[in-house]
Amino acid sequence: MTLSALDESGKPVDWWFAYKIPKLAKDASTASAIGYEYLYYDSKVGSVQRSPNLLTDNGGALDLTLNTLFDNPDPTTGWILYNDEMPAEAKRDDSSSFGHTKGVLAFDTASKTALWLLHSWPKFADPHASEMPTPIYGQTFLCISLDIATASKIAQQMANHQEPQVYLPRVPASLAKDDPLYLLTQTLNPNATGASDVIECTSRGGWPFKVIAKNRKWGKDFWNDLVGPTLKADMDVETWIRGKIPPTLDSDGIHKTFDVKFIDLSPLGIPWTWPETHDHAKWGITVDSDWVCVGDINRMISQERRGGGTIAFQDANLWAALSKTDLIVAPPGHSRVDAQKLIKETHKTTHERLPESLIKKKTTAKKATIKKTTTKKTSAKKSSTKKSTTKKSAAKKTATKKSTTKKTTAKKRTSKKTKRS
Repeated sequence: MTLSALDESGKPVDWWFAYKIPKLAKDASTASAIGYEYLYYDSKVGSVQRSPNLLTDNGGALDLTLNTLFDNPDPTTGWILYNDEMPAEAKRDDSSSFGHTKGVLAFDTASKTALWLLHSWPKFADPHASEMPTPIYGQTFLCISLDIATASKIAQQMANHQEPQVYLPRVPASLAKDDPLYLLTQTLNPNATGASDVIECTSRGGWPFKVIAKNRKWGKDFWNDLVGPTLKADMDVETWIRGKIPPTLDSDGIHKTFDVKFIDLSPLGIPWTWPETHDHAKWGITVDSDWVCVGDINRMISQERRGGGTIAFQDANLWAALSKTDLIVAPPGHSRVDAQKLIKETHKTTHERLPESLIKKKTTAKKATIKKTTTKKTSAKKSSTKKSTTKKSAAKKTATKKSTTKKTTAKKRTSKKTKRS
């Protein structure tokens, strides 16, 4: 079985990037996002686009790539699923002793091919799931086609640095017991010579990547003290921030890291905006060059002693698109208080049942399970109709205030540079 990242049409592609839109992201004149829309980019399409697919309809790059892998694997096909917040199917508790890292590393010993999906979505992926995880927050995904030798090299780094929490692995009998891919599925015994590591590798199509990782011994900020100095650049970084953050200036006194405060997709012709408090993605871009990083660890002091990493690569089109959308200063009318109100509103509406067409189904048995769950929720939904109407009215008023954000779009990059003095 030949493994590859698959594009939006189901065709093999060297790599692709996707950015899930958070639930209720909107501007003053458009409907709220349901939380399963996403942006898509690969080297063939040439520009970042809003996908016509949803992450729940089995028709996009993420579903096509994983369904091909999970639905009918060959005896020589294996995979390593890892997530610091495992899905229920794992049937065990999460442990903070593992790294803060999420992904799928798959391989085939016969074809000598592999793929790596690095993402930020808690409780994903589950080969047996009938529905996607929560739509609330923004998430990022990077999928790369590899050869199995490179996958083994990455597995070795993971065992010594990221220390992923592995669940539901599939290990073919044809995989050697001394292969790092096999060892990653066993009890980990990290033996790193240092607190960080950088692997330079290429995709199967020859695209160069840097896999930057740190382990629990690092004790410093990952983005500010490792990624920025590795790329020799200042950075804008979007991560999940729910605690004390490191300083802007790194420990060498040279490089700076700026925390993204707001995302505005209007420069890309896509009418959605949201504050960083509504985003669980982990990505960064260099300020003045075309490096893009997609990772799985946050810029918070509490994460300095957990393993994690990022994949860094150069792509001018993707860099330019992300550079247009990130604001290191929130626009007028979008204070942190406003952002917190949006989070509360989103959580209140999260349990409203999605239209049947948006529920991901794979088997007849799973359809029956979904039907039972829907029945249980019906009575609760009736009692919440009045409350839901009130919430939507409040949300509409809040959205009207946000119309002022349009005035700041043309000045975003200028504003960012002013604050970087």
